[in-house]
Amino acid sequence: MARKTTPLSFIEIKSAKPKEKDYKLYDGGGLFLLVAKTGGKRWRLKYRFNNKEKVIALGVYPSITLKDARTKRDEYKSLISNNINPSELKKQKKKQIILDEMKSKNTFYKVSQEWHSNYASEVSKNYHDKLERALELYVYPFIENKPIEEITRLDIIEILQDLKEKDIQETAKRIFMLLNKIYKYAVTLEYAPHNIIADIEQKTILGKRDRKHYPTFTKDKDIKALLLAIDEYKGDYTTKMALKILPYVFVRSFNIRHCEWSEIDFESQQWIIPSHKMKTKVEFILPLPNQVIEILKEVQQFSGDGKYVFPSFRGKDKPMSDNTLITAIRRMGFTKDEFVPHGFRAMFSTIAYENMNIENGHNFSGEVIEALLAHKESNKVKEAYNRSNYKEPMKNLINWYADYLDVIKKNKLE
Repeated sequence: MARKTTPLSFIEIKSAKPKEKDYKLYDGGGLFLLVAKTGGKRWRLKYRFNNKEKVIALGVYPSITLKDARTKRDEYKSLISNNINPSELKKQKKKQIILDEMKSKNTFYKVSQEWHSNYASEVSKNYHDKLERALELYVYPFIENKPIEEITRLDIIEILQDLKEKDIQETAKRIFMLLNKIYKYAVTLEYAPHNIIADIEQKTILGKRDRKHYPTFTKDKDIKALLLAIDEYKGDYTTKMALKILPYVFVRSFNIRHCEWSEIDFESQQWIIPSHKMKTKVEFILPLPNQVIEILKEVQQFSGDGKYVFPSFRGKDKPMSDNTLITAIRRMGFTKDEFVPHGFRAMFSTIAYENMNIENGHNFSGEVIEALLAHKESNKVKEAYNRSNYKEPMKNLINWYADYLDVIKKNKLE
């Protein structure tokens, strides 16, 4: 006959003193209080599961009272009767708590910053900084501290629609692509189980994609007016000289503003732009026509002792600021709808393509035109081949274009 256990009392538990060894006070149903030799009192439950004896901790007295311990005993016995092992269930809950804590730490900010840091080696510093600003301005205000696993498609759609309502759809499309890159990274490293951006139909949310065209001039009379306005510009000297060179080299604004004397090879008449300054993250060698060399030699007398070819008017140790060229173009009387610094690239592209294989034009291919614009070739083998194979055609085409501009400026137009 099984021995009957007398239930514990509150006084018995409270008055239990430590001994030389740990000992147990039984309450019945497998529940007992372990009185440690150090003085601590801990509740334990002994039970059998799959014909094996097991013990599970229920907590420490007096935080867990006798009543609490008995309630837990009954709950665990109910689990056992349903073939659920309380110890395994407890381990699973602990594991889930750890996973939940990890998820809460993997906020969108943390994951996006981790991606952003890794992406730095693939793009220019200027483009990398732009991505950071885009996140800070358009994304973080919505989901910065939200665990990435808890972000829904509706959260993303809210971001995109906010940009659409502000009438900056191009920015919205760039944000869409940026988020897609971040989520691909998150899925790869198992921060998120699925790329929710892939489930969003961009056209449905943002409407039909319109190709952005930078305002530029393509008619001879307009180009002449622009070139003459630059020659007559009365502002800062280095700003004027940068504007005089831009029509001939048509690089991105960042490149002209950050151009360094160490990048200019007068002997071979080349501008060697390092990879970290290029959007494509590939070193770019731009042949320079005689017109540009002459301008550079003049500028060299002014800023040749410094780092930058076109330094800031605030000091030769700093590059020209972002808005300098735009402000100068506005001062010359051209509105943002008529011309922007990037328009020099669009102007060259249009003129070069329109004058391809015609009388008094040139006979260079579209690949050479794109090579001069430093547009990235999707085929890496072809890209490497083009960089070396197009060296002479690029030189000849840019010389043709420089002469073309000079003819326009000098000729009397109707």
